[in-house]
Amino acid sequence: MDFSKRFLPESLTPLFYAPIYRELSETQRLRYNQLHACYVLEQTIFFESAMAQHILSRAAKQPLPEGWTEGLSLFIAEEKRHSQMFRELNRKCLPQHYAKGDFYFIHLNPGLAKLLDFWVKHSGWFPLFLWVLLIEEERSLFYSKEFLRHSLELEPEFLAVQKAHLADEIGHIGWDEKLLDLIWPRTCAWQRRMNAKIFTWLMGEYFNTPKRAGLRVVQELVTEFPSLQPELEEMKIQILSLSRNTEYHRSLYSREITPKTFARFDVWEEFRGIEAVLLGYTPAR
Repeated sequence: MDFSKRFLPESLTPLFYAPIYRELSETQRLRYNQLHACYVLEQTIFFESAMAQHILSRAAKQPLPEGWTEGLSLFIAEEKRHSQMFRELNRKCLPQHYAKGDFYFIHLNPGLAKLLDFWVKHSGWFPLFLWVLLIEEERSLFYSKEFLRHSLELEPEFLAVQKAHLADEIGHIGWDEKLLDLIWPRTCAWQRRMNAKIFTWLMGEYFNTPKRAGLRVVQELVTEFPSLQPELEEMKIQILSLSRNTEYHRSLYSREITPKTFARFDVWEEFRGIEAVLLGYTPAR
């Protein structure tokens, strides 16, 4: 590992959009970038192992068009491989934190963990997770392309992993679309509305604003740089304020980053009003 280089482009980190980021030294910015990159890998491991693999496995057991079951089996195998790649990379970056588990910054509330487990196990009632798969994999594809665009300035092992991820991600988005187009129109209207409300809440609470784990990344930075202790509360305040920062939101989800998801929001009326949570989305007129 080359710890003299950033692990991901600066614009993919939340603190980059806060004024206080300009007050950090270059060494502090670099370390924040590296810590946040490890958190991003945690997110992906959680998303692919705790959600995607289970949802896809259950979808594969349903009556599907010919050839779909084999394709989904390959999709699941690739998701497992991705999780292992990211797991091994995090252990190289922070061995003291990841020696005994996959998660250091993510602390899942036990109540939410049970709720997510219930939703995933009853994914026939909760097809909202197909929307989560699509929007997050579109964003992941954009991230991988950004890595390539900034390849000369990034750490080589992180870059190599993102290249490998990119090779599979385009096909995964295609499968997300197929499943969504098969299942969502067959879901009754009241159930679609319920799922859209849960999806909107999930996006607002866990996906589009740095809160719990995002603050733990900053806390870890201050642990490594004790001189930043007086600035900790201000950094937290500024990160939380990104919940209404349109520029930051557009770095996560926009028509450039998640075009297929946003095009579907335009079509389905149950997503009217989601722009109140996803500030990068403006309904097509």
